[in-house]
Order: sequence, then C-alpha cells, then structure tokens
Amino acid sequence: MNPQDHVPFELLFEDRGDYLYAGVRGEEDSPAITLAYWRAIAVECARRGIHRLLVCDDLRGEPAKPEEFEWLANALRGSGLEQVRIAFHEPISANLRLVEYGELSFRAAGFTLRVFGSEREAELWLRYGMS
Repeated sequence: MNPQDHVPFELLFEDRGDYLYAGVRGEEDSPAITLAYWRAIAVECARRGIHRLLVCDDLRGEPAKPEEFEWLANALRGSGLEQVRIAFHEPISANLRLVEYGELSFRAAGFTLRVFGSEREAELWLRYGMS
C-alpha cells in the first residue's frame, strides 16, 4: 500500500430500514479527518437518497474545539446534509459536553442535527422525535 493511499479512518454503512447508520472508527482524529469522513457520509447519503442518518463517532482522540465545529459546519454547507435529519451518537460520556458545541454549530449553519449519549435515544429521535 502506498503511504498516500492511507485512510486514517474506517467508515461502515448499514441500512437499518428507515435510516442509515454510519459508524466511523480510527486511531486518530483531527479537523481534516472529521471533514473527510463527513464528506464521505454526504456522498453516501446522496447516492442512497437518505433522509435520516445515525452517525457513531468512535475515533480516538479529543473532540473538536468549538471553533473547529463552526469551521466544519460551514465547510459542509452545500453538501446535501442540510436535507438529512442527523442523530450523532457520542459513545464517550466525558466528551458529550464538548460535542454539544457541534450540535449548536450545525444547527446555526442550517443542519438538523442532535447529539446523544445513547444510540437508542438517537434512534428514537430519528424515528419519532420532533424536528
């Protein structure tokens, strides 16, 4: 494998009937890696015609800083994810308070996104919750 071909994350998609599950794993995290996986998710949502999405971020490392979330939300404008209802599952409870800045930044940028500490709660919101 060529070093330029290295992808620092693994992205798994699973059709769960009325929504798409996207699980991301990797040994490192950075704003560039986060943008890359969100762009890949946007492409897959467009390809499949997805309107509901559950993302589980299992990357190692610290969550983005508030200004990085703002940058990310602005970078993803026009990606088509604005038309997708997105539940974001943060499995590390200690990171929830930081990741909530992401929810605020994405909502301010016109996305419908909520952050959850429980995958089950995220799934319920996708299926039955109010916008």
